Amino acid sequence: MSKEVDLEYKKNYTKIFVFFYLVQGFVQGIPFLVFPPYIAQLLGNKYDIAQWLIIASIGSLPWAIKMIIGVINDKWGSEKYGRRFPFIISFGIFGGIWWFIMAIYLPTDESIYFYMAFYYFMIALGMAFADTALDGLILDVTPKEKLGKVQGLTWTCLLLGMGAGGMLLGLIFLALNMIPVLFIITGILMIIACIFPYFIEELPIEKMTAKQLRQDFLSIFTRKKNYKVLLFTFTSSITGVLITSLFGYLVLISLGIIEVDETVLSITQGSAVDLLGWTSVFNFMNGAGTVIGAIITGKFADKHRKKAVTTAYLIYIPFCLVSVIPFMIFGNYLIALIFGLLWLAIFGMIQAALLISSQTVRGDLVKKEYPNIKSTYYALLVSFWNGGQTFGMLLGALLITVFALYVKDFTLLYFFVSLFCAGVLTTSFLFFRLIDPKDYELEHILGEEHETYFG
Repeated sequence: MSKEVDLEYKKNYTKIFVFFYLVQGFVQGIPFLVFPPYIAQLLGNKYDIAQWLIIASIGSLPWAIKMIIGVINDKWGSEKYGRRFPFIISFGIFGGIWWFIMAIYLPTDESIYFYMAFYYFMIALGMAFADTALDGLILDVTPKEKLGKVQGLTWTCLLLGMGAGGMLLGLIFLALNMIPVLFIITGILMIIACIFPYFIEELPIEKMTAKQLRQDFLSIFTRKKNYKVLLFTFTSSITGVLITSLFGYLVLISLGIIEVDETVLSITQGSAVDLLGWTSVFNFMNGAGTVIGAIITGKFADKHRKKAVTTAYLIYIPFCLVSVIPFMIFGNYLIALIFGLLWLAIFGMIQAALLISSQTVRGDLVKKEYPNIKSTYYALLVSFWNGGQTFGMLLGALLITVFALYVKDFTLLYFFVSLFCAGVLTTSFLFFRLIDPKDYELEHILGEEHETYFG
């Protein structure tokens, strides 16, 4: 075990972390929210949902291999510039350059799916690897009693960035037919956000032998209890993007904005700009719920880790099952719109609650179990989280492709997918219950009550 070195946590550190995550929200939100209607605009008001889910899954792959850079930046760094910053700035520049290249060339025929997937992968590679080093920096300098709050603020700004970039700016630039300009602006912001961590005082680089590093690294895979954490992390992320995306389609179909024939989405009212306008409204509501859920959960998680995670699951699981009910009963345009907006806000709150509370637990586990290789283990956990998200999107593409052969009613198709999501979340909750609270819970909580778990 390494000896912890205390550094003064300065207020501007939070501002730097928050700005980085805000820009990261742009980098993640613009592809997720703007790419589909932009493809539709270029291809005659339609796009293939299954192919888009494949693109999205390819774009999320770098987030599933973050541990590669985690290992490297735990072992090597610069005496002058620190252990984390060189990796943050170098990969930030790399990702920013690919935004510029995409702005210069993007085809307007069916080959756009291939190019979009390639550009998305390269951009995400730069952002994911820079984020890995920044996560290590956050864990290095943030005291445990502030970790929940910092996680809540950073993830709130991530989601605000996704909304501001994907909804507001995306809508404006799509309407003006100037999306390449938005790509250039995002690339510039990405590079700037990766410069600011230079002003954070880093922990001194500890000289670890290859043997020490190897022992710590191998112990990640030889400790039985780590597999409980990895399985909990992987399964907790499978449903989020999948069910929210399909729910958005369900609302749009109910409003008569789109129709879905097998896997091909067609705009029946308006244009690609109108489609992005509707999805922007939906994502605004989802984002508003997310911000509320993240702020509340950040404070709650700093008081009681286990209750925060448990509450999120016990609300999320049944809500997946009942979310379709209004659309099975009511066919009225206004009612569908009201329930759609309300349900999206609730989805945002619940998903933020699960994300923030579970991320705080994972941060505690990392700092307690692997102080020598915090970035490596945390990156592995985030890789599993993103791997679960990627798996969920690929599985979603498969599910809707298969279900579409037998089920023509999208409402019924959504219901089957929601059943699947509820089952996955239940499994994830059981994995969480296998983790010993002593490994993550706050000291005063452990002293006040007798914790039990299923391990």
